[in-house]
Amino acid sequence: MSEGNFEFNLISSFPSTFKNRPNGARKDIAQAFADLKPGFVRLPGGNDLEGPSIPERFIWNNTVGLLENRPGRRGTWTGYNTEGFGLLELLTFTEDIGATPILAVYAGYSLDGKAVPEDQLQPYIDEVIKELDFLTASADNNEMGALRKRLGRSQPFDIRYVEIGNEDWLGAAPSTYGYRWSAFYKALSQRYPKITFIATTTNNIKSPPAVDDHDYQVPLYFIENFRRYENVPRSGPKVLAGEFAVINDNDSYINDPFGPGRLSYPSVKSAVAESIYRIGFERNSDIIIGGCYAPVLQNVYNTQWTPNLIVFNTSFVVKTTSYLAQKIFGENLGNLILHSVAIGPTMTRQSIKQGEEGDGKLGNLYFIATKQTNTNTLIVKLASVDSKDITVTTQIEGSITSATGTAYILSAGSGVDPSKVSNTIDNPNAVSIITKSVSTEFGSFTITIPSWSVVVITLPL
Repeated sequence: MSEGNFEFNLISSFPSTFKNRPNGARKDIAQAFADLKPGFVRLPGGNDLEGPSIPERFIWNNTVGLLENRPGRRGTWTGYNTEGFGLLELLTFTEDIGATPILAVYAGYSLDGKAVPEDQLQPYIDEVIKELDFLTASADNNEMGALRKRLGRSQPFDIRYVEIGNEDWLGAAPSTYGYRWSAFYKALSQRYPKITFIATTTNNIKSPPAVDDHDYQVPLYFIENFRRYENVPRSGPKVLAGEFAVINDNDSYINDPFGPGRLSYPSVKSAVAESIYRIGFERNSDIIIGGCYAPVLQNVYNTQWTPNLIVFNTSFVVKTTSYLAQKIFGENLGNLILHSVAIGPTMTRQSIKQGEEGDGKLGNLYFIATKQTNTNTLIVKLASVDSKDITVTTQIEGSITSATGTAYILSAGSGVDPSKVSNTIDNPNAVSIITKSVSTEFGSFTITIPSWSVVVITLPL
């Protein structure tokens, strides 16, 4: 090589990646994500989809192909998006962890508050059609499908859900979402009849097939809304709880959760409250498509939002309390809801009515019982917001057998303020999941539920 000056337009250096994928994910972060056993991944995200402005939106075809041909764009929050982890990488990762993709598509509105006028929407609709063809069409007789094959993926992706837009109940978005949703939904639902399309709000639009709810709140909000989805009409839209998290442990800020006291990391208190809300999702799985803590990832060196589910630096990953609670829920998922009631000292089983005390809740204890039919396993999920330990005796109706199972317990510990305990970069293992053996005798078992705790019990039937 002769002497001289050299200019480089791209330098990309990777260690080995998760599943050895090109342009893939960092192994430890990806494995933490996979260990949650998520049912779905909503991608490419919400605000990132909209972008700071219309020209800086997520443009799918700018995120595929050779890295040197991906122009990138100004980041929605901070920095610059290289788009190195683009549409194909996102969907391949989702497949690799066994999750269903929920694809969000740009719907003509960006974070600067500007919307595409109604008479100028067609090019943006065409952009989404090309994106969906790229992902789902045959490589043999479709131009976009053939492009996907040339980029290394011959098999179409299984896209069952598409969300049109993001948070169109915020800012100036509601005033234009009516015509934007109508135009996109009409064109897309006719071309892709097997896909379920999700709206971001029901304001100013006719009843969509599904709607995406987002909630960032204090613990009390999620506790008080345990029965929220029991009261949703079954004749209306399905619900995706696409983003939820406790962001402030001070319940007095229920009307201003973004105010003073914002959490840096999830606490045990926040994880318990979120678990109560999540039990509500499972109890109403006939209408709930899924629920997702958000945001998922936080790089401590470049943070504009807290708290987050998985926190990392250049060396290691922190699995937060919310992560641990979601993990034991995700690892132990039944497919059949069992009738279960809790009976207090002055109650009888016959006195308990649906939606009232004893059904899913007794005092400060919340619960659900499900069955995993392929393994014949009973799964009981409980969350307690009581200041004292609670001893619970459970009888499995019709069972006279004995068996041994496992209880997975997340708790701050006896006498410890649950709002003061978090896994952090400086103390990543302040709390972990404790396992205990649970044994039944003649179909009955007794267990002590710690104060402010999440407990998942699995038992062979």
